[in-house]
Amino acid sequence: MSVYAAILMVGAGSLLAAGEEGGLLVHAPAGSIRGVPAPDGDYVMFLGIPYARVNASNPFGAAIPHEKFDKTFEASTESAVCPQMKKIFTNRNSDRYDGTLDCLRLNVFVPKTETKHRGVYIFVFGGKFVEGDSKLSSYGPKYLVRHDIIVVTFNFRSGPYGFMCADIPEIPGNQAGRDQYAAIEWVRDNIRAFGGDPGRLTLGGHSSGAQLVDMHLLTERPRLFRRAILQSGTTLGPDFLGPSDPMALVDIAGTLGFETNDTSAALSFLAEASPEAVVEATVKYEWRPCVEKKFPGVVPFVAENPEFSEGRNVDGLDILGGFTDREYAFTWYFSDYRHLYREPDSFRYTLEQKFNLWDESDLVDIVRRFYVDDDGDRDIVKDDTVDLLSDFAYAYPMQRQLMKYAKHPNSSVYLYVFSYDGCRNRMKIIFNITDTGATHSDELGYMFTMDLIPEMDDSRDRRMIDRLTTLWANFVKYGEPTPARTALLPVVWPPLTADTVPALRLDADLTVISRPLRSRMAFWDLFYDAHLDKLRY
Repeated sequence: MSVYAAILMVGAGSLLAAGEEGGLLVHAPAGSIRGVPAPDGDYVMFLGIPYARVNASNPFGAAIPHEKFDKTFEASTESAVCPQMKKIFTNRNSDRYDGTLDCLRLNVFVPKTETKHRGVYIFVFGGKFVEGDSKLSSYGPKYLVRHDIIVVTFNFRSGPYGFMCADIPEIPGNQAGRDQYAAIEWVRDNIRAFGGDPGRLTLGGHSSGAQLVDMHLLTERPRLFRRAILQSGTTLGPDFLGPSDPMALVDIAGTLGFETNDTSAALSFLAEASPEAVVEATVKYEWRPCVEKKFPGVVPFVAENPEFSEGRNVDGLDILGGFTDREYAFTWYFSDYRHLYREPDSFRYTLEQKFNLWDESDLVDIVRRFYVDDDGDRDIVKDDTVDLLSDFAYAYPMQRQLMKYAKHPNSSVYLYVFSYDGCRNRMKIIFNITDTGATHSDELGYMFTMDLIPEMDDSRDRRMIDRLTTLWANFVKYGEPTPARTALLPVVWPPLTADTVPALRLDADLTVISRPLRSRMAFWDLFYDAHLDKLRY
């Protein structure tokens, strides 16, 4: 039995004995909530707190606020995940269903100190809009809470329940964003009882989680947080937007044996269907956020293509964002992506995630000639293709978005490149990658504890953990990652300006560089400026 499993089995009697003196019981506007002591650090865990409820009559639409607790809520058990097919990352990939619609819950991790008005870091997990959860096995907060900040993780709907865009008021699309907004509202309204400052909330995320954080910067709804962290993902990424599908409800109902052309009838049928059946019937769908059709009384989350958004929620916001130096290196080892290296038209496939190219093969050739060496050496072509995929999906969208945000008044924007290669690089461990550099999600192993990475006594890795979490915690607390030079952080990380693009390279040493990937980013600047009229959505 894991140490987490053991602590979650603590009986109610011993929790009651600890009482308020142990910091386990809080009295919040949502009601009284009792947590449990953490097994791996000097902090308290409040687990599985419900912040909203899925509407049983329309599980694809907006959630319902959760009622106030009429008795003490025992926050001692991790919540179930939202309905999804969980991917098992091996070279022989297999998926399995997990989840329940009773999943809109959050976790609050609070240091055992007397500090009040702490900064709060709310983390949004990634999962390509179809999977993911906030479990301790993937996002243990020990490394972050020791910096005297509160960490919040939470679940939200994904797949058909989170991203169905049916072009009707009841299901306009982007329900996951509405779940997230409800969770942030709950934190804002209740975090003071946990010792947090509702005026110092930082919303951060990784990969598709970062894209969803960026979505909150562009929505028409009032912004609920003061700072944002975008790790390897923005709304400008080629995999962010997808189309609406007014026939989705009818098609899914038909797949499950209910033939109808009436959307309302299909919704009523699917509301009664098991989430497992719905998810399994839609595994071939590509669920993504969409530009919503506007309806009276419905505030959209995505009202236009983010390329053309003015970013009304960015003014006065502090933003930290970046990417790894070899984001797409993992795809060579992952069967779902190997076609990108084999197919003659893989470059076209990649570009058409963002642009409608039709018969413009010359544009594909231009990109191919810029990236790929003519000698045909397998390893060189592989590395060139990794550069293309990494730039197009992550590095360029991040730099393009952050440079746009840096122009907003009273905003400070910080760019990083993570290139550290150690024993806790998450994706390299999953796929046994021996290539040098850091690939997608590798930095998460230095932010969170996770079951797949055992604790090891490695001084280099401990130093990276200390550095990365100190930078992030400084940003959460002060709005700048390096408020002062220290032995641990012997650099000053400057923000972007209208004329300069500094970045902090996070490696064995910390180095401030200028305009990372300069020539490749300049190439994409020219490409985008010439072809924005060809955007897909």
